[in-house]
Amino acid sequence: MADFPALFAYSLFSYLLGSVPFSYFIAKARGVPLQRVGSGNVGATNVARSVGLPYGLLALALDAAKGALSAYLAMIWSLPIWLSVFSVAGHNWSIFLHFKSGKGVATSLGILLAISWPALLITLALWGLVAWATRYVSIASVAALLASPFCLMLWGTTSPEAIGLMAGLAALSAFQHRENLQRLLRGEEHKLS
Repeated sequence: MADFPALFAYSLFSYLLGSVPFSYFIAKARGVPLQRVGSGNVGATNVARSVGLPYGLLALALDAAKGALSAYLAMIWSLPIWLSVFSVAGHNWSIFLHFKSGKGVATSLGILLAISWPALLITLALWGLVAWATRYVSIASVAALLASPFCLMLWGTTSPEAIGLMAGLAALSAFQHRENLQRLLRGEEHKLS
């Protein structure tokens, strides 16, 4: 087990890595003030809607890479993988954007990629199925992350730390999407076109 200074240093590194607002930079490079258009969310979905799908996919990949790198480095340095949760915290509450940013879905999926890419593929398939059936990105995102611990178990992952981490990230995602869920109940949530 690593000592406290190492755990603290890695937590800080992971948070700062997650705080890099790729979606904000991509939109800004295209002249779009992301926080003032669409949902106002600094994430890949808002980039796709406000700037274009290719830019949204780029933002998605870069945001996922933050989580994947954080989890991967924790594993190869024999640190607890749950420290990668700080990359999601950084994404959600970026120090570079006055502690406001995205909802952490892509970064959480990046962590899942580092833990088990087959479980990620199952989770993404579930996301696609729910998005197709409901036409709501928010519902698909929350549902997919809620299913991710079960996808890990389905693929044979027995690590309580990994399963618990994904369960915690799923709960955080549901919390971050609370306004989307409220809009959904009011019939005001945006559907996929």
